[in-house]
Amino acid sequence: MNIMNIIFNPQKLSLSDRFRQRIQTKFDQGLGKLLTNYQEDLKIASLAIEKVTRSGYEIKFDMNLPGCPINIRDTHRVLMDGVIRVRNQAKRQVKKYLEKMRGY
Repeated sequence: MNIMNIIFNPQKLSLSDRFRQRIQTKFDQGLGKLLTNYQEDLKIASLAIEKVTRSGYEIKFDMNLPGCPINIRDTHRVLMDGVIRVRNQAKRQVKKYLEKMRGY
């Protein structure tokens, strides 16, 4: 059972089901735990991965929390390392958002 609903959008490459599941697990472990009290329709994110050059991948992560769109773009030579880096940036932004919401 996935905590997060990640919509994959690979461009100029194909992702195996096994690789998609690994990415899904990384986001579930990193972000899903922070959003356990949120409705399912808020835990939807888009992950676009594009092979840009021989030197790497461009990874775009988009997620809309109420009043706080999270948009991250990054490039990395190693796809999984880039995905983890994007996940960590998203995690920081979600934590900041949750701390702000606790103030209300």
